[in-house]
Amino acid sequence: MISSNVPLDANFTKASLIVPETRIVAGLLLDGVDTHVWRQQIEDENVLQKRTANTAKSYATIARHRLECFDAELWDIVRNADNVVATQAVLAATLKFSPLLALFMRTSLADEYRRMSRILEDHVWISFMSDQALNHPNLATVSSGTQAKLRQNAYRILAEAGYLGRGRDRSLQHVRVSPEVRNYLDSRHESEIRAAMECTQ
Repeated sequence: MISSNVPLDANFTKASLIVPETRIVAGLLLDGVDTHVWRQQIEDENVLQKRTANTAKSYATIARHRLECFDAELWDIVRNADNVVATQAVLAATLKFSPLLALFMRTSLADEYRRMSRILEDHVWISFMSDQALNHPNLATVSSGTQAKLRQNAYRILAEAGYLGRGRDRSLQHVRVSPEVRNYLDSRHESEIRAAMECTQ
């Protein structure tokens, strides 16, 4: 469990899973590019195909921070696996970087699956955040605008990873974690990340 002394950062307000961009960044990390080549690829060559250099830099930084929570073996899965497996690998990195979202999946979202709820209602996320604010004071100071953005991106991440339907009703979907990602997480003793991803069981 996460200690109340460890801040749960509200750090997924700027992007959802950004799988295509993360796959490109994983390739750059695997290639071991230096700072000059990194900047050239992201800003000059615009390999992420963003409208502005600032957006490209922001997405590249987010993807890199998430990926660097793990090692080159996961980066290889992200870059080279099929889209379903790569998406799950990106989710694993995202959850490692954003323990707040991982905790939501392991607890409140898992409870909704156990109750056999048909949809994910807003009150589930709101209650979760209220509870966490009691134990993590930094969350109590998060503005209403940031709260709304966190909820929006949490839903987007869950939808992109297959846990929520794409419709507005946010229907709960069952997800089977691929053996490739499951075995990687087991080899790194990442039981909490695996539990979050297997919240549908």
